[in-house]
Amino acid sequence: MRCFTLVLCVAFAGPALAGTTRLALVVGANAGRGELPPLRYAENDAGKVARLLKELGEVAESDVLLLQGEPPARLEAALQQLQRRVQKAHEDPDERVVLLFFFSGHSDGEGLELGDAVLPFPRLKALLAGTKADVRLVIVDACKSGSAMRAKGGTKAAPFALKLTDTLETSGEAFISSAAEDEAALESSEVMGSLFTHHLLSGLRGAADVSGDKRVTLNEAYRYAYDQTVTRSAMLPQGSQHPTYDYTLTGRGELVLTTLETPKGQLVFPDDLERAVVSDVARDQVLAEVPRGTKALAVPPGQYGVRLFKSAEAKGGRITVAEGASRQVRWDELTALPSSMLVARKGPGVVQALAPPRAWEDERVLSLGAGVARPLLEPLGLLFSARLAFEPKQGHGFSFALHVAYGSARFGWELGLEARAGLRAVLKVGPVWLSAGGEVGPTFVVQGLSATDTRGSFGLRASPRVAARVLLGESVALGVEADAGLGLYFTSQGVVAAFRPEGQAGVAVRF
Repeated sequence: MRCFTLVLCVAFAGPALAGTTRLALVVGANAGRGELPPLRYAENDAGKVARLLKELGEVAESDVLLLQGEPPARLEAALQQLQRRVQKAHEDPDERVVLLFFFSGHSDGEGLELGDAVLPFPRLKALLAGTKADVRLVIVDACKSGSAMRAKGGTKAAPFALKLTDTLETSGEAFISSAAEDEAALESSEVMGSLFTHHLLSGLRGAADVSGDKRVTLNEAYRYAYDQTVTRSAMLPQGSQHPTYDYTLTGRGELVLTTLETPKGQLVFPDDLERAVVSDVARDQVLAEVPRGTKALAVPPGQYGVRLFKSAEAKGGRITVAEGASRQVRWDELTALPSSMLVARKGPGVVQALAPPRAWEDERVLSLGAGVARPLLEPLGLLFSARLAFEPKQGHGFSFALHVAYGSARFGWELGLEARAGLRAVLKVGPVWLSAGGEVGPTFVVQGLSATDTRGSFGLRASPRVAARVLLGESVALGVEADAGLGLYFTSQGVVAAFRPEGQAGVAVRF
């Protein structure tokens, strides 16, 4: 499943209050360890979070550090840099520091995966605590991310009424994960991102402002992201995804994560809207989506692709938002979308939920190899051979192949053609796949001994076969294979048995 982790160390906070410093470290890593395929949207999600913090969270641009595809050492160095920034802020005894740390990437349930390395959750928490920031909010959007709260007994399912403020009256840490410790965190190809992160960011842009006061609090944002994530994942084969939480906070009041009172731009939606999806045209990213009842969405100036849905109607078009403008979206200015866009109108709006791509053993595989084979005409030496094979599944199962072998010398030439069907068993050792089995099929050999002497022989060939492949990525593997084939050939002199081993090296592609 998609293992994707997002950690926010506190608050995208609302209106900057006197005596409050906000800092943020936002990290995205598409690559994980071992056989996990790269994520599609982790680094993009990190970029979206960083932009929102500067746009609506009132975190100064110089106080947002964005790392994408960096190793743990770089992450730890960035936290040390923020620690020095906290120390400087605390030179004023009345200054409070709110720290936000966001990580998007793979997780094995024990820590954050950054490429081939892992940053364990206890180490992460120690680094965050070591910054001495007064308030920290940790949000983990990952497969099994609820395990990060195991020692604290995180609470599954029900939304919470957590209230905190970034004033002098609050201190401590809050931890939110997008999934329980035994659940997968899902991506959506329609929204081009993690379900939980997508709905969290949509909420912070205005979809979660249920009070209509132009301010989105932590409580509002979490409730909105929780409800949308559970609803959208409930009808998927993987089952529902349940955000969880834990916190150790003292104080009172509410933490305002974003303020929408004076946005740089705004999209205003029709009252009869059921759902809208908004994309940033310049970045080719889904910016947010809103459900029924959402009046407006805060956006930066720019051009947006807008899709509106209601009942059996779907329309879309491009809308330009000017600096400081509130742009009303009207049905009559949009164009009807294809009927294929009307997906799950009564259910979740996610067209496709993506766990990590299907395992190799469940995929169709086409392989092409080249090598050498033993001829029937011994003086020729070795023949050049080629093999094209189709496997309905890379794992245990059947295979179908075509072979061709050719060689020539001054005294003659030989051409062999074969079609085979086979059965094999597979042993998986990390990224290496070992297989053993057998193939059988008809064979036809043509030999030319002179310009006037050409002979053809039909036969049947049975071949014990072994192979090894090394996965190089999501769709490609390199392999070597060999067989010890025994053929029976029907010639003008009678039935002839011949031992014809061969071997190839090549590439396999799944599709």
